[in-house]
Amino acid sequence: MLPGAMSYRVLARKYRPRTFAEVIGQEPIVRALSRAIERDRVGQAYLLVGPRGVGKTSTARILAKSLNCAQGPTVTPCLECDACREIEAGADVDVVEIDGASHNGVDDVRSIRERVHYQPLRDRRKIYIIDEVQRLSGPAFDALLKTLEEPPGHAVFLFATTDPHKIPETITSRCQVFEFRRLREEDVEAKLARVCAAEGVEVPAEVLAAISRGCRGGLRDAESMLDQLLAVADAVPTLEDLEAIAGLARPERWLDLFEAVERDDPATVLAILDDFLRRGGSERELVDQAVDAARDLLHVALLGEDALGVVPAEERRRRSLELARALGRDRLEGLLGLLFGLEARIRQAPLAARALLEWTFLRACRLGELLGTAALLAGLEGGPASPTCRRASPPPTDSGRSPAPAGRAAPAPAPAAASRLDELLARAEAGRPTLGRILRRNLLEGEVAGDHVRLLLKPLAEEDRAVVEDPPSLAYLAGLEGSPGAWRIDYRREEPAPPDPVGERLRDLFGAREELP
Repeated sequence: MLPGAMSYRVLARKYRPRTFAEVIGQEPIVRALSRAIERDRVGQAYLLVGPRGVGKTSTARILAKSLNCAQGPTVTPCLECDACREIEAGADVDVVEIDGASHNGVDDVRSIRERVHYQPLRDRRKIYIIDEVQRLSGPAFDALLKTLEEPPGHAVFLFATTDPHKIPETITSRCQVFEFRRLREEDVEAKLARVCAAEGVEVPAEVLAAISRGCRGGLRDAESMLDQLLAVADAVPTLEDLEAIAGLARPERWLDLFEAVERDDPATVLAILDDFLRRGGSERELVDQAVDAARDLLHVALLGEDALGVVPAEERRRRSLELARALGRDRLEGLLGLLFGLEARIRQAPLAARALLEWTFLRACRLGELLGTAALLAGLEGGPASPTCRRASPPPTDSGRSPAPAGRAAPAPAPAAASRLDELLARAEAGRPTLGRILRRNLLEGEVAGDHVRLLLKPLAEEDRAVVEDPPSLAYLAGLEGSPGAWRIDYRREEPAPPDPVGERLRDLFGAREELP
């Protein structure tokens, strides 16, 4: 065995937070626990909920140190006393850490019940940290409930879980619940940069950014990925090294793939997919990363350069902007829909994962053609009618003008009538927002006559119709400034939807289902 071989500590353990000040990305939780300690209002059971690697267990240990530190209770444990050092080493007899995955039986919980009523041997509090608590069996939860119903004053229970829905409500209701969120990419990248500086190693910023994106908000995963990268790379780690050891494709490869999709180049698409899989990545990893890349492009399509976040290299920036414009919002949303459907299909038929992957991306190549056909047909059919202000049109006279009916002034031109109706609707929405919004959103036709206003609306939901037809609502509309009198509300009758050959073709090609509002 090499000298010192057993002394190496992985980065995730070496740089795990030791105090509340070192916890990143969970400021509301840190603030709440700190105030509870300062005000001597620490609860007897906490449930820490969140995805893996975001600081749940580390926060539980920090709370244990804060409560049992020789200088405490304090939000800044000294880290030097026996209690602090032993809790960090997992050797404090009064702070018991239990893995719920391997100690999930009723006998394990009964042993806690038998010991919990004894006073701490040295520390101020007796603390039980149960990780992955959702893995406890039903009888074990029943036994735990007995303890939580009447816990001794010196005991504190800290439960951590990634699946809170698997925990009985009877347990959850007796805990203070804190939900840990995924960390922001910039927070993860900043922490990795500090780790690299402390280790005295040089890692390019683009590599740290790629790790931060790939870890999906989990700091422990990011630190483990960095650890692996530093162990494998010969000198300064590169994106190629990251691809080789972690299966994280370089950003340029996603641009290559989606550019091939945009120009309907199936040969290049298949070659890129094959290259990813030959490098050791799995079909699911490809889909996960492709979803993130497509989402980034959609944000660029909608928000422009503001969506790029960390400024990439100039060439990649230019390609991202051009590709987002070329694909456009509709194709990118369609592409994301295909990828979400692919995730479900791979779960259902894992042995056909590669075929499903290739089939989906080949269909994605044809999205532009199908959406173009849909737009062409919509144009030929004239599209849906827009709300209009309608008036009667008597036959023109020899001068080309419509005569005014006997005894009445000539009606205002259509633009003026439309403007008057818009003003009335705006006043209605300002005075009664709900009523005004219902009228404006569902308006098909409107007419401002000499002594009344007539509206034709789309068929309304029952609750919206009740608002519109409420007598006080109608009285309010009739009394609006500029209203000629009563408002008459009619509804268009529902008719069967016309044939939709394009939609049927899309559903057949992509195995989709239609979602109606």
